[in-house]
Amino acid sequence: MNHSFAMGLFVGVVTTVINVNAADDALDQRPQPWQRQPQPIFSARTTSESWCKVVLYSPHVIRANGTYRMWYVGTSTGSRIYDMGIGYAESNDGLNWKPHPGNPVLKGENLPYGPCFQTPFVIFDREEENYKMWFTAVLGSATNQALGYATSPDGVKWSVHPKPIYPSIRSPMVLKTGPANYRMWANSDPGPGKGSLFNNIFEFSSTEGMTWTRSKSPCIRPSDLISTCVYPFVSQINGRYVMWYGGHIAGGQFELFCATSDDGSKWEVDHKRAAFPAADGKERFDSRYTSTPSVVVEKDRILLYYSARDWNRDYIDSKGQKKRDGSSPYSHIGVAVMKR
Repeated sequence: MNHSFAMGLFVGVVTTVINVNAADDALDQRPQPWQRQPQPIFSARTTSESWCKVVLYSPHVIRANGTYRMWYVGTSTGSRIYDMGIGYAESNDGLNWKPHPGNPVLKGENLPYGPCFQTPFVIFDREEENYKMWFTAVLGSATNQALGYATSPDGVKWSVHPKPIYPSIRSPMVLKTGPANYRMWANSDPGPGKGSLFNNIFEFSSTEGMTWTRSKSPCIRPSDLISTCVYPFVSQINGRYVMWYGGHIAGGQFELFCATSDDGSKWEVDHKRAAFPAADGKERFDSRYTSTPSVVVEKDRILLYYSARDWNRDYIDSKGQKKRDGSSPYSHIGVAVMKR
């Protein structure tokens, strides 16, 4: 399949708002009726890209000018190391992908104030005719994370803002709903003694996408099966807001849950049943973790892109040394389809 990387300005999706029929009642099922693809889109175990042979995960996908575009995170150094870069890939059908030949398009050296990028989220702003990326900037430890921002004319060459734009952020998800109206959902630390960065999803608002105001209280916190709430992704479907996010469950696994809302602020949660659980058995690439959801809503289908961990704890680092990660490395990006 031919994919062109001669990129100009594209008409992109600013928000995901599609009105459809009662088939979207499937979103209320648990588990939801996703059709998983049998093999991952990308895998650190099989990739020919030298920069992401240990960790390969955290996809974010949009469709612009008829082409699907993905940004994702990876490294070849180790599974718990702060030298993550961001890669870019394109697809004609959302299922078969080709990485950009110049990957990674962002490296740690491109970040002025921290060692690495995490959890990229991109929109194409049709009013301003450019790509905007919000991302997690790791500032030196797993709990010291901030919101970074970058812009690009083509989704490949990025200008990174020189300073973080908000403290204590993990996994930003942004909707631009008007010329001066941005909404964001992200993990954030509520303060001393009130829980961790990984336990609280907050809503934020902004007029220009850089100066953010956080809601007074988190909109989603752990309960029932899950001990964490992290990686929110929000879509607007059939007049309501739908949020997918991940949580740790017993047995060393991590699965995706789903909440709904009329206004995007007050959410109905179901933490007793996963919406997209880890696959049955231990032979599948997504049998331990289903994580970091990214959703593309179309007229006839919904595409769910996600990170996955299997049960293989061993990997080979960039020096050829055999290493072990007790939770298994984030090694795969999968996709599942729900018909509408």
